[in-house]
Amino acid sequence: MPTPLFLQSILTTGGIGCLAFTVFLVLMACSGIAAEMRDEEGNRKKSRSLKSILGGTLFLVFLIGILLISNIYLIQHAEVPTGIVALWGHAFGVFMIIHLYDLIVLDYLVIVRWHPDFLHLPDTPYYTKFKPHLVGFAKGIPLGIGASFLAALLALGLT
Repeated sequence: MPTPLFLQSILTTGGIGCLAFTVFLVLMACSGIAAEMRDEEGNRKKSRSLKSILGGTLFLVFLIGILLISNIYLIQHAEVPTGIVALWGHAFGVFMIIHLYDLIVLDYLVIVRWHPDFLHLPDTPYYTKFKPHLVGFAKGIPLGIGASFLAALLALGLT
C-alpha cells in the first residue's frame, strides 16, 4: 500500500508538473512550434519540418524530465527504499495527473467549452468537440507507461 509521502509526492510534483506543462505549451505556441505540429483539423502533420521534429523532441524531453525529477525527489525523501516498480508507479501517477489536467482543464474547459478568440482556434470538430481529445487521452497512456518506466530507470541510475 502506498505511503502518505508517496501519494503526497505524486500530488505535489503532479501539480507542479501541471503548471510547468502550461508554461511549456504557451512557449510552444508563442514560438510557432505548436502550429507546425498539427493541422486545422487537429491531426498531426505528416511533414517532418525542423520545427515539428523540434517540438516532438522538446515534448519528450519535458515529459521524461518532469517524471525523472519527481522520482529523484521521491528517492531523496522516501521513508523506505524505492525500487523500479515503486518509481514506475510514482512516475506514472505524476504522468496521469498531468494527463488528466491536460484533458479536463486545457482540452475540455479551455479549448472546447471556452474556445477563446485570442487562441485563434478554427471551428473544426477537434477544437469544438470533446471526443477527439478523449481519444487522444487514451492514445497517450502507452506513452506515459513507457516514459514512466524510462524515468524510473534513469532515476535509479542517477541516484
